[in-house]
Amino acid sequence: MLRNDDAIFDTLKGHGVPFVIVGGHAVNYHGHIRLTEDTDVVWRRTPESEATLFAALRQLDAKYLGNKIDPATGIEREYPVTLPYIQATHLMMLWTANGFLDLFDYNPASPAESVDAIFETSVSDGRFQFASLEWLVRMKKASARSKDLDDLANLPDPDSR
Repeated sequence: MLRNDDAIFDTLKGHGVPFVIVGGHAVNYHGHIRLTEDTDVVWRRTPESEATLFAALRQLDAKYLGNKIDPATGIEREYPVTLPYIQATHLMMLWTANGFLDLFDYNPASPAESVDAIFETSVSDGRFQFASLEWLVRMKKASARSKDLDDLANLPDPDSR
């Protein structure tokens, strides 16, 4: 599998998609270096950003798995991302030519809250925006999977900064 996370980030940025990097890449940014299997971003949904996201995902050859089984392979069929799919889906778990991409249009730590706070407190590495340590910790606590608990044990304490 070809894996180039920067190509995903560059493509989203190049199309003007408003996004903040979360998940394993944000964990790495904040100092706990580990491998990650996918690319996770929170994006800000507007009619304009839906269109720019669609253009970016077409460039990335993004696909999602449907519920229908392909009789030739016995696995779920892949479908190319469409604008109506983007408009109807709040968590997109996609396969691209550059690896897996998960797109959230909501706040993973607190789905009832706006994504605005994540954007307003995000930090930059000079190229891309990453979730602040405070928001990343909230997201990891909310998910509470074993890898999230490991991340929490290895990330700096946001109160000590």
